[in-house]
Amino acid sequence: MATIAVAFAGLLVGALAAYISERGIAATAAGSIGNAFNRTQATGEPSESARDKIVANIISGDLIPERLVPPATYLAPTLASTQKPKIIIIIDDMGVDRWASEQALLLPGPVTYSFLPYARNVEDTVAKARAAGGEIMLHLPMEPRGDADPGPYALKSGMTGGAFIEDLEWNLSQFTGYVGVNNHMGSKLTANVAAMKTLLAHLNHKNVFFLDSLTTGETAVREAANAIGVEVFARDVFLDDAVGDKNAIRQQLSLAERIAHETGYVVAIGHPRKETLEVLGPWLTSAPMRGFELVYASDLKTITKQPKPTALAAAPALRL
Repeated sequence: MATIAVAFAGLLVGALAAYISERGIAATAAGSIGNAFNRTQATGEPSESARDKIVANIISGDLIPERLVPPATYLAPTLASTQKPKIIIIIDDMGVDRWASEQALLLPGPVTYSFLPYARNVEDTVAKARAAGGEIMLHLPMEPRGDADPGPYALKSGMTGGAFIEDLEWNLSQFTGYVGVNNHMGSKLTANVAAMKTLLAHLNHKNVFFLDSLTTGETAVREAANAIGVEVFARDVFLDDAVGDKNAIRQQLSLAERIAHETGYVVAIGHPRKETLEVLGPWLTSAPMRGFELVYASDLKTITKQPKPTALAAAPALRL
């Protein structure tokens, strides 16, 4: 135990030192960041690179020249044996609008709910989500580009190392029982390699995974994860960027279905909005009859077999 503690301390101190030395500097150089697809190619992980190519082609509307190699070569035995495409639905921004959040809890599951830590009485709504069978994540406020307000205690690239950890701990202490964290906004912070090393090392110590909401094409999450040797995941589709447009939501769900069929799984993120819930509820009800299996976000750890961090998928409609 002492050896493990010393090893982690070294990892965290190293990540924190990197952050302090590079704080305030967003890693935006094309040579060091690029886009998620190109960075994945550089890692030399063939199965995830293949998935990224297919996802990118589906999103761009190009024809898919061939499917991935058989799932057994890169997916866990559970997926290879059932042959059912997996669908992971994450509902973000939970807790702030309590009525809307409780309506979202009526969705047929499995569904993963990601709660904003600064929401009033957030523990009460989290408890209701858990009682309803939902899986819990924490929706961590992070600095965006531009003037949008991510909310109180948001992590920012200009912070000192101490202030960064202090605000991170505040967020992580607002409720318990979450299995993972994904970013709320964060297009600026997730492009900062040093800051993401510090964040990912801290979460890894708490046995909590990170899922990149992919709010920027310049995300450095994958690069940071590779540097410190931790596993990360990413969303494939935003369901409701076109707020209030039911047809657009249906189109995004169709896109999610195709990605799941072609690659074995899909990660889709939506929000507790009236139109989203009205479209998503019936779709989730009928998904098993159409041959899909609904699973939680934490199942990504078994769906993906890769011992190294999962590739960040190319995706449309980047948000803040």
